[in-house]
Amino acid sequence: MSDVQKAIQAIVSSISIAGGEPHLLVSGRPVVCISRDHGTDGDDIAMLLAARLGVEVYDRVIVERISQRLDAEPETMRALDAGAGKLRDLWLYSLVTGQNLNADTYKRHLINVIVSIGRSGGVILGRGAHLILAHSGALRVRITGSLDVCVKRIADREGIDLDTARKRVEDVNHNRGKFVWEHFQERSNDPRTFDLIINTDHIVDHRKVVDMLVTAVGMVRASVPLPA
Repeated sequence: MSDVQKAIQAIVSSISIAGGEPHLLVSGRPVVCISRDHGTDGDDIAMLLAARLGVEVYDRVIVERISQRLDAEPETMRALDAGAGKLRDLWLYSLVTGQNLNADTYKRHLINVIVSIGRSGGVILGRGAHLILAHSGALRVRITGSLDVCVKRIADREGIDLDTARKRVEDVNHNRGKFVWEHFQERSNDPRTFDLIINTDHIVDHRKVVDMLVTAVGMVRASVPLPA
C-alpha cells in the first residue's frame, strides 16, 4: 500500500471512529463509485443504475456539501472541482477571507463527505471516490471508450463540430485526471484501482450495462487493507 493510500485510510479510520461505527458502510445499501471518461455516457448509466438500486446519484452535491462544511463560497469549490491546479491558489483565498482553506483541509472534507455518502448508500461520480472507498465494499467501476467515439457522441449530442468536441473531451478528461492525481497521486485510469472496467464503444445498450453492474454489486465484499 502506498503512502498516499495509507494516509487516505488513516483519515477514513479517524472519521469512522469519530462516527462511532466500526465499519465504513453500515446501512447495507449499495454503494457504487463510477469513474468515467467524458463522452462514454457514464452519467446516463449512473442515473439508470441509481434508479435500479433505489439510491441517489452524487455528483455536484458533493461540492455543495464541502462548501457547507468549510463555510466557503460555492463558486470557489466549483473552481477547485473543475481544475485541480487551482489548489495552488488556495493560500490567496485564505489570506483574503481569513478562512483556513488549504489543500489538506479540502482533501479531508472531501474524504469526509465521500465516507458519509458511503454510509448511506448511493452512486458516486468521480472525485476519487473509488480510492477513498477502496476497502469499504463499494463497487468501483471505470467507464471508458476510445477518443474518436467519445468525440462523436459529444459532437452529436451538443450540436458542435468534431474539433470543438475533441477539445472539450480532452479538457474534461485532463481535469478529471489531474484532480485525482493532485489529491491522491494515482492515475484516474489505473485498472488496478477498479473492480470492473466497461468500454462503451462496444457495449452500447445502457440497460445491459446496468444489468451487469447490479449483478456485480452483490459480488463485492469489504476487505481489510493489506500491510505495506
